[in-house]
Amino acid sequence: MTTSDGSVQGRTQIHGRAPRNRAFTVVLLGDGFTSTQQTDFNTACTNFVTALTTTPPYDKIGRSVNIWRVNVTSTDSGADDPVGAGGTGATARTYFDSTFGANNIRRLLVCDSSTVLQTAAAQVPEFTVAIVVVNSTIYGGSGGSIGTYSLAPGATEIAIHELGHTAYGLADEYACYACTSGETGHDVHPTGEPTEPNVTQNTRRDTLKWGWAVDPGTALPTMSNPNCATVDDRPSTVPAGTVGCFEGAHYYHCAAFRPEHGCKMRTLGVPFCQVCSQVIRARTKVAKNICALTPSRNAVYRYDGSGTSWTKIGGPAGTLYAGGWGLVATNPSSGDLYRYLGTPDSWQLIGSAGAQFAITNDTVYGLTPSKNAVYRYDGSGTSWTKIGGPAGTLYAGGWGLVATNPSSGDLYRYLGTPDSWQLIGSAGAQFAITNDTVYGLTPSKNAVYRYDGSGTSWTKIGGPAGTLYAGDWGRGLLATNPSSGDLYTYLGRPDSWRLTGSAGAQFAVASDTVYGLTPSRNAVYRYEGSGLAWTKVGDAAHSVVAGDI
Repeated sequence: MTTSDGSVQGRTQIHGRAPRNRAFTVVLLGDGFTSTQQTDFNTACTNFVTALTTTPPYDKIGRSVNIWRVNVTSTDSGADDPVGAGGTGATARTYFDSTFGANNIRRLLVCDSSTVLQTAAAQVPEFTVAIVVVNSTIYGGSGGSIGTYSLAPGATEIAIHELGHTAYGLADEYACYACTSGETGHDVHPTGEPTEPNVTQNTRRDTLKWGWAVDPGTALPTMSNPNCATVDDRPSTVPAGTVGCFEGAHYYHCAAFRPEHGCKMRTLGVPFCQVCSQVIRARTKVAKNICALTPSRNAVYRYDGSGTSWTKIGGPAGTLYAGGWGLVATNPSSGDLYRYLGTPDSWQLIGSAGAQFAITNDTVYGLTPSKNAVYRYDGSGTSWTKIGGPAGTLYAGGWGLVATNPSSGDLYRYLGTPDSWQLIGSAGAQFAITNDTVYGLTPSKNAVYRYDGSGTSWTKIGGPAGTLYAGDWGRGLLATNPSSGDLYTYLGRPDSWRLTGSAGAQFAVASDTVYGLTPSRNAVYRYEGSGLAWTKVGDAAHSVVAGDI
């Protein structure tokens, strides 16, 4: 039942190529796997990787995640299963002393967290989160300083749910604790706002912690429990995906609310809700989000993430470009392109001047000075590959790369191999790319459209707009009012937009929120996520950009 009941065999990286000092790093450690069962542990880890990287939002942010396997042998197979919690009474001599039945609830699976954290740190010093895979088919798991899950049917769903607790501080959204017949003491949540980002007692629209995601027409509360003596198991009364306040969460039937009717933090086998997805995206991106170019363009600064603290990371620059792949800047004299390498004043020459550059999650693309060809950076030195002919403007993001035809303005999507492009739409005043698709503004700027994903089919989602901004936050798209300049957030359904802020000279959509430059460019502000609250985080700037910086 101690570390004398096994040994650490070693570590293996099984997923990810992110720089180790900038990655969100998951470490999987085995418990209750004997020396002859290590292949079973390896298989369980492979299954975890497959499940995680195909589960939204991880399917779009997986490049930020490194996953390591730490093989640990145990004397016995399995875990303790105390009779007092309804178990079989079995005991197992294992390295991390895993046991079911914590708090007298059989499914609550715990282990020696101190030993787990020490082992993870010794094997993978830069780890972000440690998850213990327990070799038992009894259903169980838990989240806290570490996560655990068993190999019961649906094991990877348990794992991803527990990762929500351990890595992101997400609360359980179900409305009971033991969830057994006759459970008492969980009718009404005690007074006091929960600290977790996905549960609340507050239903005020202007101060709701996930107010940024709520349509102005959605009632708050959205669903109320008519009988606080029991869990409200009714189906949703609003369309799936509606964000509001649904009563029943945080282990209580009433007086605690969750953002959507369904979420993986409430029920296994369903997607994460939009609010939990946003928390995951923001906290998985270890790299800083925002950079600014000084008004005179004589220095580049990176926001430190809190207060008004910024770090100078480079000298003069012409134009900044940022995205999932990182940050690049042009030399103000030669136009040559440099990539930021992650530490102040560390930049690498990667290419010569171009008319424009655009960054996806995988690399940077460039348009030659005469706009007669599109090139893709090969990833090392100053090597680039020609992938297309003349283009008007490039747009890039998590969904990929698109370019306009310089004559007709028609929009083409790059399909991944040189000279392979697909016509997806006609001309527009502007386009913007999120992780999921591309959005366009009609030539007259009288409507916003979303590409449907095939052929040249688009759906109108909004009326007139001035400028589109796209990134990782929320649904990924914001737009300005063409008359007032006010900023609106797209909420995921046609004609569903929410006023987010007043006019600004420029905005940048990061993974955690949206940042804006005041109309006079004399200050940088960060949106706080509810109502129209913004906080000043920086002084004057020429421009701001968002990405994995």
